[in-house]
Amino acid sequence: MNDLSDLSTLQKTPLYDRHVSAGGQMGQEAGWAMPMNFGSGLEEARITRKRAGIFDVSHLGRLRIRGDGALELLERVCTADVAHQEDDTAIHTLLCNERGGILDECYLIRLENFWVLTTSADNREKILEHLKAHAADIGGVKIDDQTEKVSQLAAVGPDAEGILDALLPISVAGLAPLTARVGSLMIANYIASRTSYSGGLFTLEVMVPAMFVGKAWDYVTKKEGDRAMPPAGMLARDILRMEAGLCRYGYEINEMIDPAMADLMKCVDFNHDFIGAEAVRKFSDNGSGRIRAGLVLEPPADGRAPTVVPTLGTVVADSEGREVGNITSATFSPQLEKIIAQAYLVNDSAEVDTELFVKTAHKDTAARVSKMPFVG
Repeated sequence: MNDLSDLSTLQKTPLYDRHVSAGGQMGQEAGWAMPMNFGSGLEEARITRKRAGIFDVSHLGRLRIRGDGALELLERVCTADVAHQEDDTAIHTLLCNERGGILDECYLIRLENFWVLTTSADNREKILEHLKAHAADIGGVKIDDQTEKVSQLAAVGPDAEGILDALLPISVAGLAPLTARVGSLMIANYIASRTSYSGGLFTLEVMVPAMFVGKAWDYVTKKEGDRAMPPAGMLARDILRMEAGLCRYGYEINEMIDPAMADLMKCVDFNHDFIGAEAVRKFSDNGSGRIRAGLVLEPPADGRAPTVVPTLGTVVADSEGREVGNITSATFSPQLEKIIAQAYLVNDSAEVDTELFVKTAHKDTAARVSKMPFVG
């Protein structure tokens, strides 16, 4: 995530200069130059969980879909029940290939006259082409990539709701999870949705025209005292993502991972015929041999050296030394004050409280299987 190669070749959000001026340590995130932190990712995660933080998430894909054939297209490509989705709501959905592998994990916002599909930053172009290919067979669908025209901010934390209510001309206090609202602020139209990449923390994501996002960012971050919301970077966002036990594309999910294996069947509705439905049903019925699970690494007993944070692919073994899985993501959790990880484990080793070992470069580290989310 934090590749400090030449940033000049990367895409930049409209807030890039503001991030640099604020002391943001810039790095590579899915082809974008993004702030990794504004001092300390751990401290930003702590502050966000304790109070509030605001994130620039303009690197996520935003695809607007409308027209007479839009519903038919979305029913075909989305695993969720799009046909029964009501206006001004958001649903959590997957897009799969014919083999049941996950193309992306998305939120689909339905408004009165169109939908907005938010994709991971890695997969925007792939999903755009996927939608266009299937729309060609249907007709009457207009797909507009709004990613560079529209920016996106995420206000996160237990105090974010109150801070936003004091700043915005409308109240967001009554905006329930997975609902959306269209409004206007400083002559700019926006879409606000209670979607979340941070688990149970209050999260309001706001899409606003790119030409106005700088003013919106200043408005939120430069207020005095308790009315201000401090900026936070990608490292804090990933820590909160991990504490919430959520997936990240290229780590927990990819085109070789199916929804059952990823423990994402809550995003699947078999009452419609979506791409990959037959394969996903088979995986759901028969299992895939491995399943996504959480691990909490135990601190070293001697106290002389901190446990090494394992990297993608690190082997997980049972008490007899047999390989039973591999790490996908890991981080230090400031909330638990321990290293947490996600891994794909063979089914009989994935039961909560099973004792395992993570085989880091220095030594084997004891770990136990944990429920997710790690932090409520």
